[in-house]
Amino acid sequence: MLKHLNIDEMVALIAPWVDDSKRKSVFLAIPEIAPLHGKVLKAHEAVLAIPQTKATPTALAAILEEETLVDARHDHLARAISLSLDARAELYLAGHPPDFARAARARDISRKLFPTGLAIVSASLLAESGNTARVARLIRDEEPWMNEFLAEIPAGAPPHTLRDVVDAWIASGARLAELENARAELLAKEAAKPEGTLSPQAARTLWLRIVSQVLSNLELSEAPAEYIEAIRRPVLRASERAERRYAGEKGGTEDEAPVDT
Repeated sequence: MLKHLNIDEMVALIAPWVDDSKRKSVFLAIPEIAPLHGKVLKAHEAVLAIPQTKATPTALAAILEEETLVDARHDHLARAISLSLDARAELYLAGHPPDFARAARARDISRKLFPTGLAIVSASLLAESGNTARVARLIRDEEPWMNEFLAEIPAGAPPHTLRDVVDAWIASGARLAELENARAELLAKEAAKPEGTLSPQAARTLWLRIVSQVLSNLELSEAPAEYIEAIRRPVLRASERAERRYAGEKGGTEDEAPVDT
């Protein structure tokens, strides 16, 4: 019943149990649950910490989603370039007369761009980005003749050439490097969180376990009824609303009353 409560509700429901308030005094006055107060405080601190880190999974998911798209683009471009160079070499050889020199140049470029063949499309993202960075240096600084050769090969609608495709491939590799660096930074921040900080799922589990134990102990309590209800009633009411919300979330909206505190 408690599992459908959201984090804000979890925080609000037991805040009065741990704050300096009348409800805390009532909690401590019930013998069956008073010994649990330290655990309640720990659970409250755990769920309080969740909003400080919950943006990280969202940001990480966005990075991973973009990486998937950019990686696919990188792989398609690599195949297109490799196949285009092979096709161009064959066309040169099929000429009248065959142009052996240009065919050799096309194959030379292919070998230099893809020294391990198309195995690069199965490499890690950093390996792919490292390879395209190498290609950029190769055609721009080390062997600029390749630029002229690639610019003579049509690719797609005019005036696009194979050089444009190679530039797009290089850009996809550079973006993969940026995304991998951003992902590494996010993971480093997550790893650097204070020792003892629970993950969101662990914090929820702790809260559910402790609050369930409080409710269970109240069933055995002989404390005044108004004391028991002051602790139990807000939790039960919020849980019932959360249950209705969960059951009807696909069938329309429902106005919800504020959580009792």
